[in-house]
Amino acid sequence: MAPLALVLWASAPAWADGAAQPGTRPLGTGGALRAAATGDAGPMLNPSGISLMRAYVAEGAYQYGSRDSAHDLHVSIVDSTSGFNLGGALSYTFHTASPPGASQTGHLGGASLSFPIGDIVFLGASAKYLYLSTDTNDATNTTKGFIFDAGLTVRPLPLFSVGVVGYNLANRANSLDPQAVGGGVCVNVIPGLSLVLDSVFERVYGDPTRSQAYYIMGGGEYLVRTVALRLGGGRDGLSENGYLSGGVSLASSAGALDLALREDIAGDRKGTYVGVSARLFVPSQ
Repeated sequence: MAPLALVLWASAPAWADGAAQPGTRPLGTGGALRAAATGDAGPMLNPSGISLMRAYVAEGAYQYGSRDSAHDLHVSIVDSTSGFNLGGALSYTFHTASPPGASQTGHLGGASLSFPIGDIVFLGASAKYLYLSTDTNDATNTTKGFIFDAGLTVRPLPLFSVGVVGYNLANRANSLDPQAVGGGVCVNVIPGLSLVLDSVFERVYGDPTRSQAYYIMGGGEYLVRTVALRLGGGRDGLSENGYLSGGVSLASSAGALDLALREDIAGDRKGTYVGVSARLFVPSQ
């Protein structure tokens, strides 16, 4: 039973820090967007980023991960059009996976708030409720309870921002919502071209050989009229695999369609992640 438990902890993806499920758009840039987490990237990666841009967006997304046959359905509503640019979001993710020797089913629902302090400093927090059931041949293990994230984004210049975020501040010992701290930078090099670089330190549970995992990820986005092209890559701290990623968005005044792919290119037990999402831009009153 102990070896099986170790496999489950080590192979399970991470929700709360967005390392394996960052959202479709961040997936295209290697998982990096913590310094510019607008829209759905706010509740997924850094809630303080919700107030960086005035928008009202409803999003539905699906992501598949081949390593554990993981399927994730995600929906969110993000609104930062209120007075003083105060922002809020509601989100929900349904998760199923089949890691070696087990099956998992999970639900993660949450609410996020963000608010600016002037035009430079942005604060945000998320409260989420997790229900996770893991079935093996011997037993069923259930984890449930509240988790909390808090983030800060500083934008001293219109073309440069820095983000810092803490995940699972309640410190629940579970691999799907690990305690972690992440950060990133975003630079708008020229009009339409943004470069992002993130890193995450995450606690590892159930593995006696190490206590933490370190992720590094980065990429770029180039916007040409209504088309956004993304490229990225990084190192997965949990699997210790190197990967490349890419994505594209097709947008109109009413919404956008996003596609992204991440492929492991180095390491053991390589995986493929595919994400697709649709966004609806709701006109503000």
